[in-house]
Amino acid sequence: MERTSMAGSPRTEWELYERCVAALRSVRTVQHPDAAAKATLLGLRGQLREAMDRAEFRDPALFESAHELVDEVGTLLRRYYSESCTLPYRDGAYYRECPVDLAHLRVGLSPEIRVLESECSICNLDPEDCDHLPGEMYDGRECLSVITKAEITAVAIVANPRQLVTRFTSVPAGTTAELSAALGPEFRPGVQLNCDRCLSGCTGLNHGFAGANHG
Repeated sequence: MERTSMAGSPRTEWELYERCVAALRSVRTVQHPDAAAKATLLGLRGQLREAMDRAEFRDPALFESAHELVDEVGTLLRRYYSESCTLPYRDGAYYRECPVDLAHLRVGLSPEIRVLESECSICNLDPEDCDHLPGEMYDGRECLSVITKAEITAVAIVANPRQLVTRFTSVPAGTTAELSAALGPEFRPGVQLNCDRCLSGCTGLNHGFAGANHG
């Protein structure tokens, strides 16, 4: 579920956002279509979604700014590079996987994990068998309890996941019956379907799980 950050690993959410602003500014000045601009826009989709995920409950102003930019990126891609705005089809079903689309789904995943084995990052012993204290420094190294074996016992869908970027990367686009009803009798499973959500402007965020929380 995790997604990678921009090259250079920005240290703060604002650094990530400012890099996105600079990249988008350069794209606005080119003559479309342009291969380099397309590549930049495709990268910005995920980067701005990550900025939203990290800022939502910590910096509302940054969250809204990133939201506005991700909408602009989606519009530019759909307008000039529509081949990038198709619904993937596999195993007899269509899926929504565009980061611009999924950025508007404000839910995440919080796993319930049972720790089976762990070790001290300083001496590699079981934390219960050593004298090092987690969070303390030893010869310039921070002591951590490193999980070496665990099992996931449950996964909750929540509005505010503890791991900020554990978000959906793919969701079903609808059943065959639902798509047939929406698209008409000429629809056949497997044909290419374009996503047009960014052509009509943002319709808002989906906070369907706003009451859920974890940790």
